[in-house]
Amino acid sequence: MIDALAPLCEPLHDALTQAHQTALKRAPELTKDRRLEPVFTHLRRGFAWGELTSRELGPWVPRLTNNAGITLAQDTYSMRVLHQLPDKSAPPPGPGIGRQAFYANDTLSDDLFPEGDRLLALWAFSRAGLSIRIVRPIGAWNFGRREKVDLDFILPQYSADLENLQFTKSDEDIEITLPSEEEVDGQHGISS
Repeated sequence: MIDALAPLCEPLHDALTQAHQTALKRAPELTKDRRLEPVFTHLRRGFAWGELTSRELGPWVPRLTNNAGITLAQDTYSMRVLHQLPDKSAPPPGPGIGRQAFYANDTLSDDLFPEGDRLLALWAFSRAGLSIRIVRPIGAWNFGRREKVDLDFILPQYSADLENLQFTKSDEDIEITLPSEEEVDGQHGISS
């Protein structure tokens, strides 16, 4: 996966940054009212499309989807470039069958990075600048619910930094619901 994503580090950061700057220059009024934020996001996505198609992306091919959505594809990987939600989570897939299928990766196994993944590149701008999170969805969820991902990391701006990343397995964010004392039978675990 590291080798597959490396050619995207610089061009994706550069394209989204340039798109943001262009949108700020051409439509600064869209930043003055939070209700217009979706329009500003849509505008930046349109400019990002133009930037991506003019850059060298290695084996990755940009594809424009409905509503100016951007998908990047190469051999066995497909990645949707989406704006991160205000709560810093990934947008849920919604009711569409195609989107739900895209989000339905098998959970990671011991080989950790199987080929053929469907990924999300979640971008957001803050005072600190651009951040791009790469997540690997493993199912559907609804707005306001915890995103279902089994891989989540920040895509560095430079490919050399990506190659230095070390991945470790963690169950830190796994939620486990334990039975209450009334549900537990002292000898056999959970009672009926």
